[in-house]
Amino acid sequence: MTFQRLSLVFGLAAALLLTSCVSNRKFNEMMDEKDAIQSQLQDANDRISQMQSEMDDLRSRTDDLQSERDRLTSDFERANREAQEAQAAMQANEERLNRLNEELAKAFVVFEKSGMEVHERNGKFYLVVDDPIKYRSASTALSRRDMNVVEAMAELLKNNEDMHLIVEGHTDDVPIHTEVFRDNWDLSVARSTRVIRQLVRLGVDPSQLTAAGVAEFQPFATENPGSAATRAENRRTEFILIPNMGGVYEVYKD
Repeated sequence: MTFQRLSLVFGLAAALLLTSCVSNRKFNEMMDEKDAIQSQLQDANDRISQMQSEMDDLRSRTDDLQSERDRLTSDFERANREAQEAQAAMQANEERLNRLNEELAKAFVVFEKSGMEVHERNGKFYLVVDDPIKYRSASTALSRRDMNVVEAMAELLKNNEDMHLIVEGHTDDVPIHTEVFRDNWDLSVARSTRVIRQLVRLGVDPSQLTAAGVAEFQPFATENPGSAATRAENRRTEFILIPNMGGVYEVYKD
């Protein structure tokens, strides 16, 4: 009986031991499976985090692109407005220039009717008459023929109150130094003011006139310098048209 009991005990122990071995293996397999699942879960979480980061980057880039689009749209609209304004300004300037050309053409007609011509010389517009004002050496006296020119110029100015002239006196190259004229500068200015006083006496508004003297430094005749004929040609007074530059200034100011 004792042997049988011992055999039974040993059998039960062996069965328990075998069952324990099977349970441990199963447990280990389950733990391995758990670890594998946990690793997969971690990988999935990492991928989700990466995708979330990429989505955040895409949202940020989308916002940047939207801002850039808004800026470009605003720039385009501003450039379009500026182009329209520039076009309007160009059209307005063209209209002003056309008006200036018409006014200049009318002025030339006035000069032609008065027996005068306009010549451009050294960047200035000179009113040229058939018989210009000339002087004897060291003199400012005006002859009867010279007064005819002054009277014609006075009528032109009185009939065109918006016209302005520079009365420019000239001398020959002979130096002068007297009690009246210290040099040719004095003499050239005296010739100019002599003509201006006659114009004012004839009724011309003084605000239409400007006196100028250039001594011998802007000769009209340059051939045979020092000859009597050349010097006589250079002793003169000329009339320079001062254009009304207000319209031109308005064009180029814009």
